[in-house]
Amino acid sequence: MTIVKKIPAWFNHTNIYLFGLGLMLVSLPTSKYLMSIAQFILIFNWLIDPKILYKFRDFFKNKPALVVFSIFAIHVIGLLWTSDLHYAWKDLRIKLPLLALPIIISTSPRLNVKTFYYLMLVFIGANLFGSFYSSYKLFTQEIYQPRSAPFISLIRFALNISVAFFAGIYLSFQKKYFSKVFRIFLALSSIWLLFFLTLMESVTGFAIIVITSIILLTIFVINLKRIVVKSALLFFIIAIPVFMFLFMKSIYDEITPKKPFYHESLDKFTSRGNPYLHDSTLFGIENGNWVGQYINVEELESEWNKRSNIKLDSVDKYGHGLMYTLIRYMTSKGLRKDADGLNALTPEDIHNIETGIASINHLEKRNIKHRLKTVVWEIVLYRQTGYLTATSVTQRLEFWRAGINIIRENLWFGTGTGDIDNAFKQMYPKMKSQLPPDQWWRTHNQYLTIFATLGIFGFLLFIFAMVWPGIKLNMYKDYFFLVFFVISTLSMLTEDTLDTQAGVTFYAFFTMLFLLGRDTINPLIGQSQLFNNK
Repeated sequence: MTIVKKIPAWFNHTNIYLFGLGLMLVSLPTSKYLMSIAQFILIFNWLIDPKILYKFRDFFKNKPALVVFSIFAIHVIGLLWTSDLHYAWKDLRIKLPLLALPIIISTSPRLNVKTFYYLMLVFIGANLFGSFYSSYKLFTQEIYQPRSAPFISLIRFALNISVAFFAGIYLSFQKKYFSKVFRIFLALSSIWLLFFLTLMESVTGFAIIVITSIILLTIFVINLKRIVVKSALLFFIIAIPVFMFLFMKSIYDEITPKKPFYHESLDKFTSRGNPYLHDSTLFGIENGNWVGQYINVEELESEWNKRSNIKLDSVDKYGHGLMYTLIRYMTSKGLRKDADGLNALTPEDIHNIETGIASINHLEKRNIKHRLKTVVWEIVLYRQTGYLTATSVTQRLEFWRAGINIIRENLWFGTGTGDIDNAFKQMYPKMKSQLPPDQWWRTHNQYLTIFATLGIFGFLLFIFAMVWPGIKLNMYKDYFFLVFFVISTLSMLTEDTLDTQAGVTFYAFFTMLFLLGRDTINPLIGQSQLFNNK
């Protein structure tokens, strides 16, 4: 006789759904592999539910869920004028979370406050783990590379950390659900995550947190009734962007050359009577000085050989020409590239150059300020010379230029879902771009990518799908939804968020979880019944 064991009562669709949500929250900042498993669990659990037909009916009655799903649908419609179906299917496969997650979450049991908070704790914990592990890797690796993350790309990790930061701040006020000690731990965790972003030099993540904080503070001030406190906080809010502007201006002034490359007071000879080379084709600006000015190669070689055993016609540690490394380094110190300038270098400077350090800026403490200086330097160099550095900032300017040109040629309906990749490959040569073919990428701006792919009608529908569900359900008064809406919309200015597995899953999952996954609204700061601490 066969004995069939009874399935435990706890092993039911609701608990499997909760497990899938928890695994998804763990995987978002840590593992693409677990991300796929979590989605498989959620999909499989939904498909084997005996009530699946009723769930389909409920989904098609749920207008906000349908509108979110329409982001996937418009890409399917884009197949109608696509010639490259192979790339189109690849793109649709990446965007499958926009199909599956709106259906699953909108038709599953809504989470109560306690369950939702505990799930957010899981997410905060996953981000803490990722930040601790990244910090360990950062300080134990041979070469200091702050802008690399071990699990997913830094920008995706920064977006997850931004959500976790604000979740930790909110939960740290929940007296009803957590002890004082644990709430202090949550607050400290958020502070650590913010510090971690500065450690990783994530300008995007830091900027997103600052802008989102300003929006939340503004809402808080609007709802305050005490005039004195309201005025003080309003002054503080205004002071933040003013301070940031002055800070960025000081960096810009420090980096920007005070005179054009060629000017009347440009000396023609060294102190030894040898002619200077002023080479405007030698692109570069270091600390407000032109790299191509005041160069005498003969004097450099003569004096360098007295100071170093490494020949100037060799390469440095990173494979760059040692001569160019020397010229950049001396420029960064404000020295002329002649015998007098080289003799002004210290033994430590000589060692730095031999090891491939091309600027004294590279010796500075690595933090957000250092990264901002690098960003401003890249932009100034691009504006002054048109030269594209092999870094993300100036490349994005070229990506955006290519995207805008594609939009101009395909204004109404776009290129179609599958032809957008080929459109970029054809546009860069047409633009005579300096970018090498292996960097002929898409715009790194989701709005431009959607516009170029689906035209003006697809773009307007995309904006509607992002904005309208929150209006329909009055969710812009909800702390978590508003925070995520701001984070996701800002991220799309500098990233093709929906064109990678990690990005599209991040967007689809949190949009649906915060929009339709809970049974209670978490009020914004400054509103009545704040933090549910009754």
